[in-house]
Order: sequence, then structure tokens, then C-alpha cells
Amino acid sequence: MKKTLLLGLFTLGFLAVSCQLNPAQQPAGEQQPAEQQQQPAQQPAEEQKPAEQPKSEAKPAQTTAMVDAEALAKAKGCYACHAVDAKKVGPSYKDVAKKYAGKADAVDYLAGKIKNGGVGVWGNVPMPAQNVTDEEAKKLAEWVLSLK
Repeated sequence: MKKTLLLGLFTLGFLAVSCQLNPAQQPAGEQQPAEQQQQPAQQPAEEQKPAEQPKSEAKPAQTTAMVDAEALAKAKGCYACHAVDAKKVGPSYKDVAKKYAGKADAVDYLAGKIKNGGVGVWGNVPMPAQNVTDEEAKKLAEWVLSLK
């Protein structure tokens, strides 16, 4: 039992460190080739037209904020242990949203768990403290709670 727990802790520690590496720090096999990182060439000036969206297709500010929060979750490596609809190492985001739905302090509570880590709420596998600012933790918590 102790060996299994220690192996689990070691694995989580490794995931936490490896998920927070910058692309420049990742092993060479995981980096995108230079060709994929370049921006596509722009059209000549006479062919450029301003991008216009009909007002009915414009995204509301809240939707844009949620897309930004999801991108933040991907950038911070949250998807290494969590998924939107399925349990991985940790609970699915939708399960977390259901558990804390309607609780007044849910955003602050989850932001604290994201920033400082925790164990015991979803089982014996600990969630390590994450390298996020208070603002990022709050944004991630609001996003998780918005998933239903």
C-alpha cells in the first residue's frame, strides 16, 4: 500500500513539474517544428479586407472569457490530470461543477484548491499546488463552475 501511494505521489509530482514547462524547456520531440510556428503570409494590401462579423455571430464577452479560461487551463497543464467530461487522475470538470453548484463561496474555495493544492475531497490522490496567480486561479475556478 505504501509503495503504491509513494508511486502515485511521485507520478503526480512528475506530472506537475512536466506540465508546467515552457515550450523551450520541453524535450525536442515535443516541440512544434519551426514551419508550424510561423504565421501564414498576409495578403497583398489591395486584397486585404477588414474582417467583419455579422452582429448575430459576434461572441458575447462571457463566452470569450470562457474560451480564454479554457486556453489558460491548457497552457497550465490542467488537462494532464483533468478532462471536461471524464475522470482522469482527478475528477472531471463537470463533476466538480456539479459538486459545488449553488455554493456561495465556490469560486474562492476552488481558486484556493487550484493555487494551493489539496487531498481527500476526491480520494487519496493529492492535487499539487499549481503555479498560477490569484487572478488565474479565480478565472479557472469560474470556468470550471460554468461547465454543466
